Amino acid sequence: MTIKLIRMNLKTLPGYLMGLYLVIVITFVFLSIPSTAQAKSLYVIPTAEIALRSGKGNEYRVVAVIVNGSRVQLLKEDGDWAKIRTSDNKEGWMPKRYLSASPPLKDVVASLQSERDRLKKQISDLNKQLNEVSDARNQHEQDLKACIIDRDKLRKSYDSLKEDAANVLNFKNALSETAEELRELKHKYNIAEQENEHLRNNSRIKWFLAGGGLLLVGWIIGLITTRGRKRRPTLL
Repeated sequence: MTIKLIRMNLKTLPGYLMGLYLVIVITFVFLSIPSTAQAKSLYVIPTAEIALRSGKGNEYRVVAVIVNGSRVQLLKEDGDWAKIRTSDNKEGWMPKRYLSASPPLKDVVASLQSERDRLKKQISDLNKQLNEVSDARNQHEQDLKACIIDRDKLRKSYDSLKEDAANVLNFKNALSETAEELRELKHKYNIAEQENEHLRNNSRIKWFLAGGGLLLVGWIIGLITTRGRKRRPTLL
């Protein structure tokens, strides 16, 4: 708004003087404001208790008493004085020389001890996890050995079954060959039986014919003999 006002008044000489006056006033106001800093945390350095006053000087009333090592929040700075806020939200002024960005030694020691305890616990947890992992690894190794033993047993069983299967196959082939030979022998036996039956039939015929022939010869001989006997008496 001030810049717009200056631009509007620059058209005339009185306006120019008015704008220059406003710029000087604004510059003076900014220069007269005490230097301020962003709120940040500081620590009261080890010393006696420090009085927190309502103003920048020892003549102002004491608002609170701050013990050394207390953590405070810096609000603004003005010369040798600093305006702070305590942890219980009390605000006041105190000499700036009693403030430090470094935490007190007891807090550092406590922090280191806490960090040490944390690291000890972390190491203990890591050792526990390491032991658990080691136990798990040993268990896995035992399981692996058992699996290897089972695998070897299964491999032997498989080889034995494979050999038995080969023997069964060979036996089956031999049985097939034996059955084929048996069929051939049976066929030959049937043929031989037929031939024997034929021979037996032929033998019966031969014996029948032989018997018939003998009978015929005997009959002829008997006939001849009988005729011879009948002729002899007549000749005498």
